[in-house]
Amino acid sequence: MAVSTALKIYRKPRIRNARLVLAWGSIGDMYVEAGIEALTYLKDKLGAQPLAEIEPYDFFNPFIEVEKGLLSEPLFPQSLFYSWNNPKGDGLILFLADREPVFKRYEYARLVLKVAEQFRVSGLYFVSAFPTLISHNAEPRVLGVTNEARLVPYLEQCGVALLAEKALISMNGSMLGLARQRKLSGIYLLGEVPSYAADRPNPKSCKAILQTLTAMLGVSLDLAEFDPLIKEAEAEMDEEVKEASRAFLEDFTVDYRDFFEEENQ
Repeated sequence: MAVSTALKIYRKPRIRNARLVLAWGSIGDMYVEAGIEALTYLKDKLGAQPLAEIEPYDFFNPFIEVEKGLLSEPLFPQSLFYSWNNPKGDGLILFLADREPVFKRYEYARLVLKVAEQFRVSGLYFVSAFPTLISHNAEPRVLGVTNEARLVPYLEQCGVALLAEKALISMNGSMLGLARQRKLSGIYLLGEVPSYAADRPNPKSCKAILQTLTAMLGVSLDLAEFDPLIKEAEAEMDEEVKEASRAFLEDFTVDYRDFFEEENQ
């Protein structure tokens, strides 16, 4: 399949002053991506409708399982676009991808930006997780980076902590640079997650990302339903930390009574 035909646009609605929000899923089994969790929540709450997709065959290896000698159908990661017309303001295009592409990453990025140009997107927003040494009981920061100097003060006004220094090797960083070449402004938001719990869903980080993102987009959402999920997740982590501490003490505590018994023999 030619790469140029891999983009399938289902419909062409008129979207007023559209902004494009993008998130990729987990990277292998390393960690659960809070960015795509937040964007999936936003899509479902807004009732965003399917708009387009990037067919996966040029960009991914299939996932194939064998069970009792029978080969499964090959499964490919999905890369899907959704649209939402805001009755009170600017519309949105949401891009949710299960994985970052393995092959032809530049061509894949060009297809995403082709959608942005076709629907005359006015700005791009990338959302992702950022593992740090933060505790699971602490309030996560939302860090940010942009491809335009004029937007740096705006990030600070929105309560975003500027990302001081980091080599961005993900699709988010690559596309942020490509967007600048095409005169498209972009903002990259990264929600802190504890590095020791980065392999699990993080409702607190999701809520922090959504609070910042929806404020920037002018979208009103009630995020209170995250609160019981946050309490439950914290309670589970508290118990796991206690169990890990107990196991550590059992493994590394020396029982000096054994030495005294040897001396008395």
